[in-house]
Amino acid sequence: MAPENWPSLKAARTRAKTLVEKFDLTPPIDIKSLLLERAQVEYVSWSHECDAVTVLGDDPPRVFVRDDLPPLRERFTLAHELAHIQLAWHVGTVNCQIDAGVDAEYSLAAVSGAQEREANEFASRLLAPDRWLSPLVQELSSFERTAMQKVLDSLAEAQMSAHAGLIALSRYLLPGHAFFVDQSFAISRSTSWPGQAPLNVAEVEQYLERCVSVEEFSHQGRTIFWAITSESVEPSFQIQVNSVDVRTPHQILTACCGRVFGEEFAKSKAMSINGVVGGLTNDIELHWHEAAIVSVVRQRIEERDDLRDVLVDEEFSMYLEKKAQSIVQKRSDAAK
Repeated sequence: MAPENWPSLKAARTRAKTLVEKFDLTPPIDIKSLLLERAQVEYVSWSHECDAVTVLGDDPPRVFVRDDLPPLRERFTLAHELAHIQLAWHVGTVNCQIDAGVDAEYSLAAVSGAQEREANEFASRLLAPDRWLSPLVQELSSFERTAMQKVLDSLAEAQMSAHAGLIALSRYLLPGHAFFVDQSFAISRSTSWPGQAPLNVAEVEQYLERCVSVEEFSHQGRTIFWAITSESVEPSFQIQVNSVDVRTPHQILTACCGRVFGEEFAKSKAMSINGVVGGLTNDIELHWHEAAIVSVVRQRIEERDDLRDVLVDEEFSMYLEKKAQSIVQKRSDAAK
């Protein structure tokens, strides 16, 4: 699977965002019209295990779509094929095969092949645009059943399958959210991984048993389970930073690493920790508040055998708090 920040994957997201802004698109997106304006589309009956075939060498491109797809799955398929046309580095004839065992759902988390992953990412960002989806989550002050039901009701307007919609939604949730649709799942960033899809019943049950809370919903005609894997960190929690200490976060971190790992390794360990922080928080559209950043970085450092000892240093919390404030402030400045 391509990493989240793989250049071509980021380019696919950007292309979808450009299309949304250029035509001022809001859900439900008229995806069929968008595709028909750019390709010849023909619905056909076949026994092959694929939803569509796109011939990119023709002018205009030709798209053959399976004629017995469920409506919501058809919409995602059309958006996926549009991606192959819009992403200039996709060439040749593309057979878009569903992920075996995912019960007729596209799996953005498990799909193989870089171009297929890019097309899925484009389709997800097009059908549930970032500028539309982000406010649905950001307006909420907490996540309990009523709040989640409100989000799911709004998400249904995008007319995506349950699994595809939940994958889109999970992009904006704080760490600790997991959704299950039969054997498939969608999780927010830095949430514990359930396993390789398709999951069996026992794997799903074992995961849910370890969660803090589990709620059941009906969404897009499917039964879904929403699980909170750890105690939530509310944005109302205010981080108290030592205003007397004028050192930068990097200076504090280097001092921590020197005490814990020794001066010889202080610089390399600090670089590793800064890499962890950057990898978790470099997506400016996540809008994580300070307490969430501190929580998720602590969790990730705890998982690293080579770094977790730094957590016991008395000043490491100060580093995290100052770093989180710096990240939030930079995002606020960038938004002005």
